[in-house]
Amino acid sequence: MQSPAARSSVARSGRIPVSPAATEEEREQALRDYKVTIEYKHLKSHAPGGVYLVPSLHDLRTFFGVIFVRRGPFTNGIFKFQLKLPPTYNDVNQHPKIIFTSSVFNPHVNPQTGELDIKSAYPKWDP
Repeated sequence: MQSPAARSSVARSGRIPVSPAATEEEREQALRDYKVTIEYKHLKSHAPGGVYLVPSLHDLRTFFGVIFVRRGPFTNGIFKFQLKLPPTYNDVNQHPKIIFTSSVFNPHVNPQTGELDIKSAYPKWDP
């Protein structure tokens, strides 16, 4: 426990002490989580037209999305999906998982599970 003098010097310096209970793994995970929030903020203003994504209220690494197709063979199509990020997302080769919850007829989407095969298009993932 810090002495009153030590607490006072922390307050004067304006620095927040790092919790001695936080492990290196916890700090790395907190940094990964922060990177996810930064990417989401960037995506909100740079998403392709017709693609909308909102975070889950219960899980930082789950997002719900919808695609409104405006051109091409699927014009006027509306496709709902979930985006799930692994706990170690932002590391190399930690692919996100995209699962369509509406029917999609596409050779890259598994017809039983609705999962998009990202690894065939991006064998080496580097966020």
